[in-house]
Amino acid sequence: QTEVSQPAIAAFSVGLYKVLQQAGFKPDIVAGHSFGELTALWAGEVLNDEDYFYLVKERGQAMAKPEDSSQDMGAMLAVRGDTAKVKQILSGFPEIKLANCNSPKQVVLAGATDKIGDLKQVLTDKGFSAISLPVSGAFHTSLIARAEKPFAKAISNVSFNTPKIPIYTNTTATVYPQKSEAIRKNLQEHIS
Repeated sequence: QTEVSQPAIAAFSVGLYKVLQQAGFKPDIVAGHSFGELTALWAGEVLNDEDYFYLVKERGQAMAKPEDSSQDMGAMLAVRGDTAKVKQILSGFPEIKLANCNSPKQVVLAGATDKIGDLKQVLTDKGFSAISLPVSGAFHTSLIARAEKPFAKAISNVSFNTPKIPIYTNTTATVYPQKSEAIRKNLQEHIS
């Protein structure tokens, strides 16, 4: 459940980061993947502790499965193998999105639950390792775009400081801008 897992990930991430800091670790840059982008903004001192944990809670709630359980929130599939070949197969499934490019040998795909099931079978039949991920929805797709509006509202309630170190965003794979309004806009768009 996203509303539980994201705060748990945040607490663990902060604790681990503080242990590393006590051991003398000082990063030159930071980056976070998906939810981890919030943690990267916190580690780069763009967000203070209070605003970070507020956004963590609000993001988890915004992305939680709605009470109307008849609505398909989608599914995600981790695929290991030659990503160029996966992308070729994916061209036959236009409703499935390439959500994460984790490495040249692993991608995560996202889309409607039934379409992900169909694609999983095709990939498995072609010898790929395809594992369904235990998530509450098809993150980084239009199926969870409904979370953008409530999260944008939460974002408008916090202050953004100038980054103390370069922070890379997974939305564009570039360094976050320095101005708070540009940081806010980028963070609002990273969900989908």
